[in-house]
Amino acid sequence: MEQLINTFGIDWKILIVQIVNFGILLGILSYVLYRPLVNLIESRRAQIIKGVADAERAESALRDVDSKKTDILANASLEAEKIVATARETGKVKEAELLKEGQQKYERMLVEASMKSEEIKRSALEESREEISRLIVLGIEKTLRNSK
Repeated sequence: MEQLINTFGIDWKILIVQIVNFGILLGILSYVLYRPLVNLIESRRAQIIKGVADAERAESALRDVDSKKTDILANASLEAEKIVATARETGKVKEAELLKEGQQKYERMLVEASMKSEEIKRSALEESREEISRLIVLGIEKTLRNSK
């Protein structure tokens, strides 16, 4: 073994110094690098666990909101149907009122038109009588003039 150590040129003193240097370097690296990395990994793990829990709560809340939304939409649909039915009934009543009012206006206009036509007829007859009377008078005058 000693021959092997001499062949490779290993010096015990340098080997021990390198082992001590390696130990010191390992201690410094573990203190400066390893512990912060482990702490970082643990904090990330905690964040991930918290994120998964939050996601599960959010999913549960989303299911609750979806069920509430479905209930609200069903209630709104029923309410809308009631409003439409009420509007239809009101529309039918209003339609009947408008038809009745229209019929009354029609009858009134018909009576007014017939009254106006009677008035026009009377005035036309009166004018015709006056015209006929005047023409008769003119005709008689002309006949009297021609007979003189």
